[in-house]
This record gives sequence, C-alpha cells and structure tokens, in this order.
Amino acid sequence: MPKQWAGRSIRDQAVLTYLKGAVLPRRHEAAARAHRTGRAGRMGHTGHADDAVAQPFTLVLGPRGSGKTTLLDALAASAALLPMVHLDLARFAHGDKQPVDVLHEVAFTLQARRESPPHLALRGYELTRKALTVPVGHLGREDARRAMADALAIPLGRRLATAIEIGHITGPLVGLPPLATAVLQLIPLAERTRAWGRLRAALGSRERITSTVSALDKLVAVSSDYHVAERGGQPRAEREIFDTFLTDLVRAYDGKAWAARCLVLLDNVDNPLGRRFLELLDAARTPHPGDPLVVFATTGSYPDAAPQPGPTALGRWQPGRPFEPQPLDDGRLLGRLRDLTLAEVREQAQEVFDAVLSRTGPPVPRVVGVSWLGWIVHALTHGHPAATTHVLARMLDCGATAPWDERLRAVLEPGPHSAELLERLLPLGVPHELRRILEQAAVAPDLAESLVGGGTPDGVAGPPAGLFAFCSDPLRTLHIDTGNEDRDGGPGVPHPVLRRLLLGDLDTPGDEHARRRAAARERGDQAAEAYHALALGELPFAAAYLDDKFQTGDVHDWCAELCRLRRAPLPPAEEGERRPWRRYEALVRHLNDDSVGPRLRTITRLLAASWISPEPPEDPATDLVGDPYGDPLADPYAELYPEINARFNTLAAAHTGDVVWVATLLQKAQQYNKEPW
Repeated sequence: MPKQWAGRSIRDQAVLTYLKGAVLPRRHEAAARAHRTGRAGRMGHTGHADDAVAQPFTLVLGPRGSGKTTLLDALAASAALLPMVHLDLARFAHGDKQPVDVLHEVAFTLQARRESPPHLALRGYELTRKALTVPVGHLGREDARRAMADALAIPLGRRLATAIEIGHITGPLVGLPPLATAVLQLIPLAERTRAWGRLRAALGSRERITSTVSALDKLVAVSSDYHVAERGGQPRAEREIFDTFLTDLVRAYDGKAWAARCLVLLDNVDNPLGRRFLELLDAARTPHPGDPLVVFATTGSYPDAAPQPGPTALGRWQPGRPFEPQPLDDGRLLGRLRDLTLAEVREQAQEVFDAVLSRTGPPVPRVVGVSWLGWIVHALTHGHPAATTHVLARMLDCGATAPWDERLRAVLEPGPHSAELLERLLPLGVPHELRRILEQAAVAPDLAESLVGGGTPDGVAGPPAGLFAFCSDPLRTLHIDTGNEDRDGGPGVPHPVLRRLLLGDLDTPGDEHARRRAAARERGDQAAEAYHALALGELPFAAAYLDDKFQTGDVHDWCAELCRLRRAPLPPAEEGERRPWRRYEALVRHLNDDSVGPRLRTITRLLAASWISPEPPEDPATDLVGDPYGDPLADPYAELYPEINARFNTLAAAHTGDVVWVATLLQKAQQYNKEPW
C-alpha cells in the first residue's frame, strides 16, 4: 500500500516551509530580542511595542476536498516536538462549546511539557478560568468574595505565590501596581478596609484610584459577567479572559528569544464559534504585537475582509511559487490552496505503479510507465487532492491482473465509491432538490448558464434556495482558478471531476441533453444545439454544423468551435466498442457510402477522433474556451492521435486555399504529433 501522501507534495512542503519561518526564531531576531530583553530587565519592563515582531495570523482558503484537514494533520505531525495545538473547530461547534472552551483547550495543550520552550505555566490564566466555575451571580458582594476565596483556597505554603499571580492578572485592570494588589490578598478581610485606606494615602499622586476593587472583586466580576447574558456581560468577560491568556503567554516567553513560538493549527474556522474565537483572539493580541502565537487556520468560505472572487482575488497561488499569503483588510493573511500539479500527481502515482507491478510482474506492453499513469490521473482529476487520492487508492483494490485502463474506468464509474467521493466534494447539507438540479445542469459546461438556457427541469416548481449562490461561488463548484477565465470559465463552470461525478449520478443524461438541445434550437443557439446533439451521439449533425462554419470567418474561431464540441460528454460505449478504433469506426460508419462530400467527410472524422481522444497540449489561440472538461478514458493511450493529425493535414492541404487557414490547421496537427504524456 502507498504511504500517506499529505504533507509530501511540493505544495504541502511549501506550506511547511512558510510555517517554519514563522515558528522558528531567526538568529538575528533572537539576538535583537535578547538585547531588548536585557535592556528591559535593567529598565523594569519588556521593551516598547514597536520593537516587537508581530506573529502571523494566516487563513488558508480551500474548497472541500482540497486537502485542508490532511495538510493540518501533516503539519501537526511535523511540529510534534514544538509547543503546538491542533483543533477542529467544527467538532467544538457541534458540541455547543463557547470560545472560552476552545481557549481552555489551547491553553491546556500548550502547557504540556515540551522541549522548546521549557514548560509553559499559565498560572494566571488557570486561576481566572477556575474562577469562572464559581457561582457568584446570586450572592452579595461579601458572600461572593468569600465564595471565591474558598474556591481558590490552596495550601498555606502557596498563598503568597497565588496572591502575586492574582495581582498580575488584575492589577493592570484596576489601575494598581501588581505587588500592591497582591499584598492586599494576604490581609484578612476584617482589616482590608483600613489597609486599603493606608495604601491609597501612600500612593498619593502616583495613582488615581476611582474605586476600591480588589483582585478577588475582579475575579468575582469576571465570573458574574460571564454567566450574565444581558448588559454585554459575557463578551466583556470573554475579552478579559483572552487578554489574561495572552498576558501570561507573553510573560512566559520573556527572555526566551531562542524559543520556538507556539503554533496553533485550527481546522474549519468558518462557523460562528470559529469566527467569534478568532475575533476575541485578534482583539487580545492587539496590545501584545510581539506575542509568541503563530495561528494557522483553514476555512472553506471567503472571509468577510476578502474581496469578491475574481481575477484580482487575494491569495491565488501559482505553481512554482512559494506559499506567500497576502494581507487582508483586517490585518490577517490569506492564502489559497491550489490543486496538485502534474509533477506532484506523478510522484504519488509512482508508489501505486510500483505497488501494482510488485503484484503482477513486468508491465504489459501497452503500459508506458509512471509518466503515463501520472498524466492520465491528472487529466481525470486536474490535480484535485481528494479525487487524486481516491483514484490512486482505488486502483490498488482492482484485481492483480486487471489492465490499467480497466482499473481507471472502474474507480470513477457510477457506484458506491464514486457516490462517496461526490458526497465528499459537495458542500455539506446540500438539499436533495438542489442536488438533483445540479446533476441535470451538469450536462452543460456552465451550471448557471444551463439553468438559464435550459429552463427549470420538468417537475420542479422553481429554482431552490441556494442554487445561484452555489453556481456563483467558486469554492462550492470547486472551480479551477488559474486567474485565466478563458481557460477556467466563469464561476459556474464546475471542476471537471465534480462535473463527471454529477453526470455519473444522473439516471437519464440523454433526456437532459435532448431537452437542452430543443431549447437551444428554439432560441437559435446553433453552437449549443450541436454540442448537445453530439453528446447524444448524433455526430452527423454536429459535423454538419462545423462544415457550415468552415472558412466563413476566422480560422481560430472555427478551431475553438471544434474544441468546444470535442469536450462534450461521451455517452456510454456500446458493448464491444470500448476500444478506441472500434468506437471510432462505429461513429463514422455512415461515411461508407458516397453521399457525404469530401470536406464534410474529413471534418466528421476529425471531430469523431478528437472527441474520443484525450486533450493535447493547449493552444492558447484556440483551445482556451472556458470549458476544462475532458474524458481521457475513451482513448487512454492516445491511439487516435495519428488519425487526428492526418485529418488536420487533409483539411489544410485539400480543403482550403487560404494561407492563414492552412498555417493554423497545420499548427493544430502538430499538437497531435506525439503522445500527451
């Protein structure tokens, strides 16, 4: 069996490199911090905020199946020896937890004993958290203070240390020096009023005291506020608890410029709990710009501070570039996970290839090697991480002697496993009615256009709620986003693997194509009519459309029309016609008589062969038609490439005298000169 692939791709390693740079202190920063710390020790404080190095708060954006969760798992494994927290906030949200519950899990995990830095002790935060469990809301002031003192009672030998901790927590909040507040906690309650008066007199002009609030009073107030919904009590208490946590953490790192920072990995923050937790953590970090937290959170929806998706969308990550998140308006950084490249898919395919060969011996002659396997898997999935993993892992479940092409067809054919993958890729909670309409709309390249152009399907009263939100959100459609709309299509063009799975779930695709073909004819859309006619297997009609367009306009437009048509979904092959040449000959059988003219005959053969065969390398002048769909499984070894090359050459040599047309058609023939892998 292959190893786990998460964390091993160039993509995932780039993210790990980014995090290493944030978590591990650089030598020049450590020296600068050590210098500041030494100076601060002499001055009695930790230095100016301007000297602090702000730690990143990175949001990683990706649709379902993009590998967010598995990436975090791999990152957590790599950082196991560091102060690190790894939480799934969806699990906390389902458990009806509050932001303070999440913070407690973070604090509890960070206090585990690790090598770097030495043990983190967040005693002030722990004391405050314990105070939240004391029910004081129904008590008077003195009873509440007594209940809090009893609840926080500890052995006599620790009383002084605890008093100082309480002072550290509450002193800055009430305007007193920490030591003064701590000393108050040691004075018996009966004498505290007189002591307080003496302390006020001693402070004189140095402090402006407006209320006699002791540390215990502050803890009582925080606990009372947290359990009171009205008058904004709970948010106020949450802010103070988060601030106490950050204050403790900064103090724990004081003088430890050499120490690795605390890595907080948060999965699924796009829910109310996640958003509230991040807001509170953001607010608490503002007074502590040099705090040691490095927060790395994944989200499946666009943050409020992110611009609308489009050509200028932030965080787009091009292959070959390092992972470089970009700043949002709210100060956070946004990075988007990309699909895997062909090279990354080949790396995964290598393990599957070796595993299969270890069972079967040398490959059969038709198998070209791992280069071919990686290419065809990438052509099927376009590098979508979950789909790539599904295809490669399922190939190992086939019989030991199963041919490679049969393995590939089996892993995505309709059935329980493909249905499981579809559920993995669709957004959670998609209504049944919406899902049915998406399946029917998948017969066209653009889900949104198909709903406008084809009308509402029979038996459906109207578009269900969320339909156009789905079609306009690239994260929901898993839309390929290279930044070139000519290649990717609009937001309503789904990822090819999602479209393939939706089509496979459709009981009667022919009925849908027929209905949309009739609608296209009614509105006079010849291109759409030819597209759906070809998907129905009516090759003569589609070829006649191309023949009518030949030499009536720009040659690049004609080649683009050919490209659009050859990306129409293939109907299931008839029994005995699965081999590419047999299927091809069956499609062009009507050319056996002389009723079809030479040019139409050539165009028909060109369309039939290129429709069955996998896509060649892209030609930016003609192939970027906004529809990335393709099916490489009908001709997995590109056996029909010589036929396509010959038909382009025939068109150029015998059926046009235009120099521009001849040159372009010969260039198109060159695309099919060699195998695509």
